[in-house]
Amino acid sequence: MWPVLFHIGPFPVMSYGVMVAIGVVVGVIVVRYEAKRLGWRTDTILDLSLYLVIAGVIGSRVAYVIIEWEHFAGNPLKIFKIWEGGLSFYGTLIACLLVVIIFVKRKGYRLGALGDLLALGVAAGYPFGRIGCFLNGCCYGRPTDAAWAVAFPFDGVPRHPTQLYSIGFALIIFAVLWFSRRRKLFDGYLMWLYFMLYAAYRFIIDFWRVSPPGVGGLTLGQAFSLVVFVVTGLVLGLTARKVARERTRGM
Repeated sequence: MWPVLFHIGPFPVMSYGVMVAIGVVVGVIVVRYEAKRLGWRTDTILDLSLYLVIAGVIGSRVAYVIIEWEHFAGNPLKIFKIWEGGLSFYGTLIACLLVVIIFVKRKGYRLGALGDLLALGVAAGYPFGRIGCFLNGCCYGRPTDAAWAVAFPFDGVPRHPTQLYSIGFALIIFAVLWFSRRRKLFDGYLMWLYFMLYAAYRFIIDFWRVSPPGVGGLTLGQAFSLVVFVVTGLVLGLTARKVARERTRGM
């Protein structure tokens, strides 16, 4: 593991924070590229990106602290040490979705079209955050005797490198969205597709990852992911059917 990249004087530069920052930059570049291709005002989109970065960090940290409160109860000041790792991606999605809804109402954009654009940026930046997790040694997996197991410094026990699994899943999800963007069935298609694919990935990865227990033998992440997967799958299926019927009537 490599939690500290280097020092600037007495101040450590944490690998997790650096990789998250790189992910944000990559996501913004992808959003700007796609916005320009679609003829959108890139300055407005960049302003929104700044709001989303702030909301995403706050939302993800709040969600993580709520889930892992026992870890922070004894030392509340650790809540503010974001650079040490500890973010919940579902918290990011919820906070950012609220910001987008407010932005859409004020600026008059279509929620679905804007959601499609932002989904590409989020999917592009996500793998870098997981690289940061691996370097930091957080979000690790369950013990295993697999040949590719990684022993993390905190206990030296060989474990599933779930951060690396996550990177692979994330790259596949981005590829699916990227090659679907010119063939989307309706505005909002990429956004809902991303939610569904992310929920499926998170459900699967938690079979190997150490996560807070939930209900019915599932982890908390799996339980929430299952709900998200079902809801988004229904939205995609019903909307696609509606669009197909309307196109048939128009022929």
